[in-house]
Amino acid sequence: MKRIVFIPLAMLLSTTGILAAPTVEQFEIEGLISPASPKALTSELEQRLGVKVVDLNLKNTDSGWPVLSVEFDSAKLSKEEIEQAIAAIQDPAGHKYQVHKGPAVVSAAYTDEEEKAMAALGPDAPDVPALVNPIETSDESVGRGKELYLKYCTTCHGLNGGGNGPAAHGITTFPRQLWAWHNADSSADGYLFWFITNGRNEMPPWGVVLSDDERWDLINYIKTIKVPE
Repeated sequence: MKRIVFIPLAMLLSTTGILAAPTVEQFEIEGLISPASPKALTSELEQRLGVKVVDLNLKNTDSGWPVLSVEFDSAKLSKEEIEQAIAAIQDPAGHKYQVHKGPAVVSAAYTDEEEKAMAALGPDAPDVPALVNPIETSDESVGRGKELYLKYCTTCHGLNGGGNGPAAHGITTFPRQLWAWHNADSSADGYLFWFITNGRNEMPPWGVVLSDDERWDLINYIKTIKVPE
């Protein structure tokens, strides 16, 4: 009499390679610095490794870093191999990506100019004219400034001004923690207006986008941003 051995279907399919349960891993990504970067990364990664990019969350993540979700066969590919492939890919502008490790560095050290500008009634930063905001700090002005901040600034500076917005991952010098200017007096006006107008490092010159009055409204709002409780 022949002995019949029953093998579970899932085990049979897995061992024969007909079907294997896919694994989904998430990777926090650095280096997405242009509109073309996300598509370049996902398409190249799928082409190189034969994986499936399930999602690339650019904005609504707990850490502020973009999160790439990748589906792959863990029997053929490891998480470490995917990380290595990500680090080897370049976007169309020649910038490399990498997987972020550890918590976000929220703010880089302040420059000498910023230390001087933030000192209580201290001297102005070099080459920054002393200006006084001509727009009264009213609810209306703060409201207009908040609308501008939400539209133009949160991508890098974040909703609470902490400098870890969804696009900050691609910035060498992280955006400043804007609550440093909370309730600042008029001695900071010229400094803030100059920086918003001209930009610095990776911060673009918003003077080409925002009018003088809009920049002053924005400054009035920035001075209301507090350290999160």
